[in-house]
Amino acid sequence: MQKVRSMFVVAKFLNRDYSAIAFHSFIWSAMVIAEAICRILTLLILLIGQDTKTLLPEEMTVHLRSSIGSQGQDRRRIESDFFNGSICGIAATNALELGIDVGHIDATLHLGFPGSIASLWQQAGRSGRREKTSLAIYIAFEGPLDQYFMKFPHKLFRGPIECCHVDPNNEQVLQQHLLCAALEHPLSLLHDEKYFGPGLESAIMRLKSKGCLTTDLLRDAAARIWTYIGHEKSPSRAVNVRAIETVRYKVIEKTKNEVLEEIEESKAFFQVYEGAVYMNQGKTYLVKHLDLSSKIAWCQQADVNYYTKTRDYTDIHVIGSDIAYPARITNDQFQRTSAQTHICKVTTTWFGFRRIWRRSNQVFDTVELSLPDYSYESQAVWIRVPQSVKTAVETSQYCFHGGLHAAGHALLNVVPLFIICNQSDLASECANPHDSRYVPERILLYDPHPGGTGISKKVQPLFMELLTAALELLSSCHCSGDAGCPNCVQNLACSEYNEVLHKDAALMIIKLHKLGASSGFLLRENSPNALDDVALSDQQCPAALGEK
Repeated sequence: MQKVRSMFVVAKFLNRDYSAIAFHSFIWSAMVIAEAICRILTLLILLIGQDTKTLLPEEMTVHLRSSIGSQGQDRRRIESDFFNGSICGIAATNALELGIDVGHIDATLHLGFPGSIASLWQQAGRSGRREKTSLAIYIAFEGPLDQYFMKFPHKLFRGPIECCHVDPNNEQVLQQHLLCAALEHPLSLLHDEKYFGPGLESAIMRLKSKGCLTTDLLRDAAARIWTYIGHEKSPSRAVNVRAIETVRYKVIEKTKNEVLEEIEESKAFFQVYEGAVYMNQGKTYLVKHLDLSSKIAWCQQADVNYYTKTRDYTDIHVIGSDIAYPARITNDQFQRTSAQTHICKVTTTWFGFRRIWRRSNQVFDTVELSLPDYSYESQAVWIRVPQSVKTAVETSQYCFHGGLHAAGHALLNVVPLFIICNQSDLASECANPHDSRYVPERILLYDPHPGGTGISKKVQPLFMELLTAALELLSSCHCSGDAGCPNCVQNLACSEYNEVLHKDAALMIIKLHKLGASSGFLLRENSPNALDDVALSDQQCPAALGEK
């Protein structure tokens, strides 16, 4: 086994202007062939970040596309020059995490946490090959995980590699796999269920109804052989390795008739609708027409000094279960978690959008929209927050719904500590500031993809550990204000744009839940006092509640 010696120097990145890079998701990894260059490169990036921050999105996009992206000839030239020493450094996205032999590298510079400890070590492992000493420098941004590791570095250096989870039972994924398998060899319910799982029969029936599979109906059901008869000559070409969804909206520039992007159906109405300001490769476009039947958004390039945000709400209805605590629960079950996971139906409704000035962020126009709802089945994990906890929070004059919202964000921010996932793989139930309907009293996370990715199920047994990590994250962040900050409860992916957040209420909700769990009692639903069912000494109560 190759011996690799690496040293991490963890630095807190204090230049706030450079967070524009993180905001536009440009997480960089720089690899250099001399340690001195690493220090020079750090200073250079600081200067560039200050002087050219307004140009970063467009300039970076053009550079990446021409050197590291789809242009294979340029990429091979860069690899060759780097390998033979003609160039001594590369700045790239984490696409260089795997895949190429870059020869001997002395140092790597990592700007921002890449999303998982596994990815960080993989990137750091690009240096120190051939049994030589190497240096890896991790510069933290202001994101919650970056700041979490700044406060608890031992969890970065000594923590285990996250669990990588794939859900083979996702119905859409299974159907795509079955089509590819049936092309190579006919399927058999009798022999193939051990490979494809218990969902094989229902998936085959769905594919039969779509005209993709056929069989001899005269045979006994168990003995039937299913053969591929679909329209695609090679069904594997229709499988997108980056997304589950197959239905997409095309964004076409009207003047040049050029396809700018294809957007998944579940995300399309957040980005393209008549009147929307659409960004692509650093350029601004106005959406002129949205053709729902052909699923095409027609747009034109425009120079505008405002942006648009949709007005929408998302409902998560848990199917087959309305309670989060089981009626009866054994001690062993309780010690693990009181959270439940179940199938859910996710429905998003769009009813308008706002035009907002870029410089002042002030809303100057509100427009109504008429778009169809988008619904899909997925998976959710949640805990019920009893009425007694709600009463305790409101007695402290905190916003209860803001606390639920902030607690959900805090959990989202720490999930990657335990499970390998991206920010888009999991979402929380977010409070809509303009919705006066009943809001379920729960903390809920769900898979925001049709069929689910299985991450919610993976989260369920870890829920107590997630609450502990979320509590550490919130307690260690010294920001002021009810709404918290991006280091603790604010989330760039929030569907409600981080409105209705209350950090102190979230702290109280999480502490009270952990308090009840650690004491071995469930808080009674109708108890007027959140501590009525918890046997604690007088010395324990103030510390547990974190009273100020």
